[in-house]
Amino acid sequence: MKIASIESYFFEYPLERPFYPAWIPGHAQTANRCFILKLITDEGLEGITAASCFSEDQARVLKVIVQDNIGQFLLGGDPTAVDLYAGLITRFGLMLGGRPWLTEVALWDLVGKAAGKPLYKLWGGTADELPLYASTGETNSAEHSPMQAIAAREAGFHYIKLRAHNDDYKDDVLALEAVHAAVGNAINILVDANQGWSLSPFGPKWDLDTATAYAKEAAKLGIYWLEEPLDRFDFDGLAKLRATSGVRIAGGEMNQGLHEFKILLEKDCLDIYQPDATLAGGVIMARKVAEMAHIQGKLFSPHTWTTGLGFAINMHIAASVPNCPILEFPYEPASWSPAVRDAMLMEPFIPNAGAIQLPQRPGLGVELNPDAMAKYAKKL
Repeated sequence: MKIASIESYFFEYPLERPFYPAWIPGHAQTANRCFILKLITDEGLEGITAASCFSEDQARVLKVIVQDNIGQFLLGGDPTAVDLYAGLITRFGLMLGGRPWLTEVALWDLVGKAAGKPLYKLWGGTADELPLYASTGETNSAEHSPMQAIAAREAGFHYIKLRAHNDDYKDDVLALEAVHAAVGNAINILVDANQGWSLSPFGPKWDLDTATAYAKEAAKLGIYWLEEPLDRFDFDGLAKLRATSGVRIAGGEMNQGLHEFKILLEKDCLDIYQPDATLAGGVIMARKVAEMAHIQGKLFSPHTWTTGLGFAINMHIAASVPNCPILEFPYEPASWSPAVRDAMLMEPFIPNAGAIQLPQRPGLGVELNPDAMAKYAKKL
């Protein structure tokens, strides 16, 4: 089996209501925009993958990096040589940027399809179902967040994640208290402060004192974890916070390379490690991080807030490791629903009683929707 051709697409699916992501203050997202890549073999198998993007111009940049540059080494090659290509992808990522690790996902999709197995089973996983947490996307408030928590619990979720990203952290505390008052212990509460990285010059910037003050209040309410309370490179600050906060500290979704995770582990910065295989170094690295964390008695729960294809690969990784207690499920129904996130797929991922069933078809276990691709995708 050889890679015979490569295709790139810009996909743009309009939202019914603008989405205001907490991690990009001041930005109104009006569509699910992503770059979709296909690796097609001489046997007719297609490996698919995707990466979120802001515009067609950004998708064209990814096309140049992935198809025109990395692709010249993939064409005619054996897609099962994933270790070889993973190193190549990382080197191009360092040289050209663009986070090209999505390419490795398409290779693994081909490996699974050729083997006739879903990826999590190919990697030795046995959990056919994963518990989920409802991951809200917009900044929480004392007025709106309690209703979200009640709705999530009624939808069957046992965990919900709030976004602590108000200008004054005390307003985040008030929102957290309001949610706890509304649902009590009927649902476990997680909090994401979105301080690990930022695309916007606006929004709050937490220092160690702020993170410590918020964590102290959150600990009183028994939250399940506090995510990205500091910059992803503030290794010393994260270590101090984790040692004193009284709550689990999560992070690492955008840290790149095992060297960064080695520092996080050596300094004991986190309780939960969250590398996203499409954003932070690829599939092989994410699974290595899960193993390293497991050896040190830490948990693993990958970031999934990208597209349906991004959710799929991180779900397979989570189901193949022993230390993933819950998996992120984007949950902002008014704007970012499963139908929107998974618009490029034949079937959206729909939770049942707060859990997701792993697909049993080979590879990622998903297919692109030809009608949606014809209507919303442009070949680059």
